[in-house]
Amino acid sequence: MKIEFDILTTILEPFITIHAAKKTQQLEQLGDEIQRLTTNLTLTGYREDTRKVLSVLEINRIQTNGKHVVCQTLDGAFELHQRLYELADTLPHDLFIRISNSEIIRIAWIKEFALTPTGMYKVILRDGQQTYTSRRYARQIRKELLS
Repeated sequence: MKIEFDILTTILEPFITIHAAKKTQQLEQLGDEIQRLTTNLTLTGYREDTRKVLSVLEINRIQTNGKHVVCQTLDGAFELHQRLYELADTLPHDLFIRISNSEIIRIAWIKEFALTPTGMYKVILRDGQQTYTSRRYARQIRKELLS
């Protein structure tokens, strides 16, 4: 595939055009991926009296803490005002996976899995923290990540 950049000062907003002999499923997927990358999903995190706009690429882990939803980033923890089930629907499914009713993890943040005697998976994260999947989500995890 050939990639060219045509820089024009008259262009107000960048755009991408794909030239091909015919439209294929692979080109459709490429277009969808470009669209996903360029429409960067953000969330607003709250900590004490401050607000911070967080890219989903900054978020490593989202979990419930009592009635609060908290996301973990390299900059620390931020409270989110969305419910976990809403985040599970809106976050990109190729970047995040739900491991229990109370936790969503960025797939790239997972270091390894270990099967427990009870049928759950122990999830070891890149920062050394450990968490566990629920049996309810073990099948989905096995299908999406371990097959």
